[in-house]
Amino acid sequence: MAGGMSDNVILVGFMGAGKSSVGRLLARRLGRCFVETDDMITAKEGRPIPEIFTAKGEPHFRALEDEAVRLLALKRGDVIATGGGLPCQDGRVEALQALGTVVWLSGDLAALLERARRTGDRPMLDGKTREEIEALYKSREPYYAKADLSVDTTRLNPDQVAAEVWKALQARARPPQPRPPHPTLSPTGGEGSASR
Repeated sequence: MAGGMSDNVILVGFMGAGKSSVGRLLARRLGRCFVETDDMITAKEGRPIPEIFTAKGEPHFRALEDEAVRLLALKRGDVIATGGGLPCQDGRVEALQALGTVVWLSGDLAALLERARRTGDRPMLDGKTREEIEALYKSREPYYAKADLSVDTTRLNPDQVAAEVWKALQARARPPQPRPPHPTLSPTGGEGSASR
């Protein structure tokens, strides 16, 4: 499993978790390039994601995500934001972990949905009831939970989330420090060798 600070940092999570905005901020903080799998797909297809869903359907879009994951193997030291459904296939999280440290931007579903609806067209939300969206979220959670790190975004703004991710990455990259030896006490109660 990858995990050094020179590896890719891959953000996963449900719609509205802030993967794009946090990814840009984190990349700036780390001095890295920012890559978004949805941008890779729209550049290849020459149309926005809602149009891809409408014209060719979800299975075609998921095949494009497979191709995007293969292309990510060429990336080194980048911050990568994935689409919400990208890690949600068997073996996909493990494929991402082979490329770097996977970070789940988690959060309360109500907060995530409120953010997702504010930020644009979401084909996976269109025409869905609250119950259907909850079921989608619950079906994706086990995949997200396989991430190497997790940061709860519920009550945080993107700057705060980026700071929390950065701290978690720093802690993960830092090797455990050996503990200093405990001083021994002399028979008189002071520090020193017990054999004095």
